[in-house]
Amino acid sequence: MDDLPEARFEAVGNDFFARTSVKSAEEIAVLKWSASVGEKMCAAMRDATRPGAGEHEIYAAALDTAARNVGYCGQILLGSGPEFVGWGPPTWLYRPETPRTIREGDVVLSEVFSSFGMLETQHQPAIAVGNVHPDFHDAAALARASYEAGVKALKAGSVFADVVEAMRVPMRERACWHAHPLVHSLTPYTMIGAGERLADLPELARYGKVLPIPSMGNDRVLEAGMVFALEPNCGIGRRLINLGGTVLVGEDGGIELNSNSTRLMLA
Repeated sequence: MDDLPEARFEAVGNDFFARTSVKSAEEIAVLKWSASVGEKMCAAMRDATRPGAGEHEIYAAALDTAARNVGYCGQILLGSGPEFVGWGPPTWLYRPETPRTIREGDVVLSEVFSSFGMLETQHQPAIAVGNVHPDFHDAAALARASYEAGVKALKAGSVFADVVEAMRVPMRERACWHAHPLVHSLTPYTMIGAGERLADLPELARYGKVLPIPSMGNDRVLEAGMVFALEPNCGIGRRLINLGGTVLVGEDGGIELNSNSTRLMLA
């Protein structure tokens, strides 16, 4: 502002969202293509997941599938293990270390970003390797119930806060925590719906001031053709499950663009 004393700055975020959030028929067709590519990527990840495989092999299977099916993916969030409390890209992408080897009883959690024509869909594959701890199955059931509630609530005329609340309700059946938001808008990424116990782990005290992500856009009325990523995540103890996918706002409820990552996948 010192260098441009006569410049005037105006916030345009709300106007931009209003002009771009409702997709045309052509844009919806592009999104469906993106979602179909993402669906294939998740299936390829499940097929590549087995005891003895490296995380990098699962990652490579997804990227290869995206390219072979005329889609694009710049990065995948991925982690694995018999316990899982973090969220982010695999550590071997930013540290000089060997990718982890998958073992019996592991769960592989991932967030897949599939795009085509500059429109992105998101997919949340959770892959169980053999006999996993019962807490994973319990968390998956709660996350699936939250997902179903969100799909039902994503209808034109609803207020976003009501969608968030609907997704929170199943999580109250058992003490659990969340690693990241339950739902957010896509293209553009503006509205965020957080769970009630986001990052609620005692271990966080060691990291200093860790603040939860707030919900945003709670009072916005939904319109048919808006796009949302439903990503309900439920942590029980040190075991976390995240699942979900991309859903359009419909007149009478959400329109799902993918299905295989919306349930616990079995390797």
